[in-house]
Amino acid sequence: MTDHASQYDLAEIIQKSIWFQNIPAQGLDKLVQSAQVKHFSPRQYLYQVGEKTASIYCLLSGRLRISIISSSGQEFALDDLAPQYWLGHFSLVDEDSRIQEAQVQVAANILVVPRAALLDVGEKYPVLYKNLFYDSVRRARQMSGLLAGMAFYSLRARLAGRILDLILHHGVEQELGICLDIKLSQNDFARLCLGSRQRVNKIFREWTEMGILGMHCDRYLIYDTAALQREIVTEES
Repeated sequence: MTDHASQYDLAEIIQKSIWFQNIPAQGLDKLVQSAQVKHFSPRQYLYQVGEKTASIYCLLSGRLRISIISSSGQEFALDDLAPQYWLGHFSLVDEDSRIQEAQVQVAANILVVPRAALLDVGEKYPVLYKNLFYDSVRRARQMSGLLAGMAFYSLRARLAGRILDLILHHGVEQELGICLDIKLSQNDFARLCLGSRQRVNKIFREWTEMGILGMHCDRYLIYDTAALQREIVTEES
């Protein structure tokens, strides 16, 4: 383990993961002993498209963006991950290169567990694969919802949906509304919604004038979440 590991209770973090539920202490200890905590600077990549990986990861601190890149270099950000999110499980069964990239947005500590340790634990305790299967199904459903939104909703509705999703993971209730405790530029929102910065800027200006949201200390403050929800409902009706 690296020096960064001393900041965390790795045994507790691993034990709480839905991937490792009902695995005996001996198996959990195997994962803890093989784990390392690595520090990543902003804009540094955990992995890039075309690379092969042989580990699974858990984001302990900071923020990590998962994106897909077109052949022309256009980026679509699938998600901005928050701490305690596990990823990389496809490396257990897939030795092909990555089709997504994971880039650190805010300085991060990331738990790294070698694939060999996971395969060893899975061989002894097959419940690991049951856990991974159920979590993969859950994530596939979420991805289907995201892709449906990108395909059938307007940019306005997609942007509203992204903000509401960010509130679930990064929202902090304040007296005037809900603060998104995450620093995002309008370029970031454009990547998350598959739109242009200019169009995103126009929508934000309209919502600001309508009193739906505003800026405070470089953070977005959401005054009216119901109005954002109506943007989505209008698309569905």
